[in-house]
Amino acid sequence: MFTADATAFLSEIADDNTPAFFAAHRDRRTAALDAPMRALAAALAEEFGPLRVLRPQRNRRFRPDAPPYRTDAGLVAADPPRAVLLSAAALTVSAGPWRFDAGQRTRFRAAVDDGLAALLEGWTVASPRLTGLPRGFRADAPHLALLRLGGLQVERSWPVGEWLGTDEPVRRVRETWRAAGPLLRWLDRHVGPADPVVPRPRPAVPG
Repeated sequence: MFTADATAFLSEIADDNTPAFFAAHRDRRTAALDAPMRALAAALAEEFGPLRVLRPQRNRRFRPDAPPYRTDAGLVAADPPRAVLLSAAALTVSAGPWRFDAGQRTRFRAAVDDGLAALLEGWTVASPRLTGLPRGFRADAPHLALLRLGGLQVERSWPVGEWLGTDEPVRRVRETWRAAGPLLRWLDRHVGPADPVVPRPRPAVPG
């Protein structure tokens, strides 16, 4: 599925993250990364729905100092949140929201119990955590480590190797997302979607 040039390109763009390098190697990136990612998305779509291939350019609207090009490649889905990221070092498959909004966070903390702790066994939790106490909870609250979570994105990751050139990526992504199904259903039942963003009214312009 992925040739050795996929990870070689990602390593090189990390070292030379410039428009000149990207322009000179655009076709190489398309062949080594974009085309295999589209094939991976197509292989997964029947079971998991449509997936979006990430663009190589970074969105620097809120991070103007960030490098202009991504040093990974991947797929994302919004509902439920899922992702595949290939870096020069590893293939990482994730599921669940990276960060909760205020309403989701409140509902999540109200629902944390032993059942959730059991669902997380065997997973790496990637989401950020509070270092202090969550508001309204004591230091002896049950499952304090879970209550400190700012989201609930779980992941599994594998070092790159020759297996990337086979159908193994499809199998590993599929099995990981299937395994995450019970957790995603727990999130859907207890936490729900993010609250809709209400646009701020524009101030009236004097006539």
